[in-house]
Amino acid sequence: MTDITVNNDRTQRLIIIGQISVYFGLMILSLRHIWVYPAKHYFALVIIMLIGFLPSVLTRYFSPKVSPYILVANALMIVSLIFTLLQEWALAGVFVLVPVFSLLFQNKSIYLFASVSSLALNVALAILFLFDSAQTNIQIVILLDVLTVFFILVFIIYFVSKDVRSRNMLEAKYLQTILTLSQSVEARDPYTQGHSERVAYLARLIADRLPELDAQLVYNCGLIHDVGKLSISDTILLKTSRLTNEEYEIMKTHTTSGAQLCNNLNIYGQIVMGVLHHHERFDGKGYPYGLRGEGIPLIARVLCVADSIDAMCSNRSYRNALGMEYVRMELEKCKSSQFDPSLVDIVHEIWADITLFYEPNLTKSIDIEPNAAARATSSL
Repeated sequence: MTDITVNNDRTQRLIIIGQISVYFGLMILSLRHIWVYPAKHYFALVIIMLIGFLPSVLTRYFSPKVSPYILVANALMIVSLIFTLLQEWALAGVFVLVPVFSLLFQNKSIYLFASVSSLALNVALAILFLFDSAQTNIQIVILLDVLTVFFILVFIIYFVSKDVRSRNMLEAKYLQTILTLSQSVEARDPYTQGHSERVAYLARLIADRLPELDAQLVYNCGLIHDVGKLSISDTILLKTSRLTNEEYEIMKTHTTSGAQLCNNLNIYGQIVMGVLHHHERFDGKGYPYGLRGEGIPLIARVLCVADSIDAMCSNRSYRNALGMEYVRMELEKCKSSQFDPSLVDIVHEIWADITLFYEPNLTKSIDIEPNAAARATSSL
């Protein structure tokens, strides 16, 4: 699809948006006409507002650079005709709608054109149709008030939209960083490929039941919860046999290393708390700081449960995936010791979704081993 086609499609969508907006205005005008007081030139206004953006259909015959200006000019024409026919001071505010509409083009020049043109037409039409020589002073005050509000709104709207665009760009860059980190971690270990995505999915399922958490933020944290493993050597990370005590202590540093890496990449807040504390235990026997109970950030408690579920439900070099019912019993057994009991209860509520997620990938054999939950997370 060419850039010209994309721009034409976008312009057509904006014509539809503009026309729907005018129809909404027509509905309000009609209600006012019927129940409050009759509007001047009502039927002429109805015709204008019904076919208001029809001239903009011609934009398809112009270059993509010119089309937005034609559409803005069409909007100015509609607003000017409505203001001229009704001749009410209260309607001076409708001119600010044109700059607002022009923001949909996400172009500074188009916004400037819409703002200046709206202002000029507002002043010209107000002087031409509304000024009464007997009340000039009062009307000048009214006009100045209207223009003041116009300037303030245009100024605020522009910078709000600019801030939103800036935030969207930062968020896109931030999400790309998270995805790159997640892929970098999983590329090192064939046995944990997909682990971070699955943990992120499970964590979001749980977070959806927790209004105090942002489910999307929890998902993003799940994607990079093990990012600190980038600092762990392959001899330890890829070891298939049980880790020695010394190796295990090194492995445990992936939580603090991960949090430091996040800080270095300007990833802050709850995500860092999740990365740092997802191996804490509810009974205070976890790491890195041995936090206990609700002293552990909620996002980390959610990740702890999600991490353990995926570890037990996935194949490892030393065992096959555990059966779903056994995993569920293991979670219940470790309730209040390893896991937040309230989160285990939530897991039971969504167990059907979790089972549906894992069962197609599970092996038929079920390996039963003692302390599966603790063993699973200690090896991660």
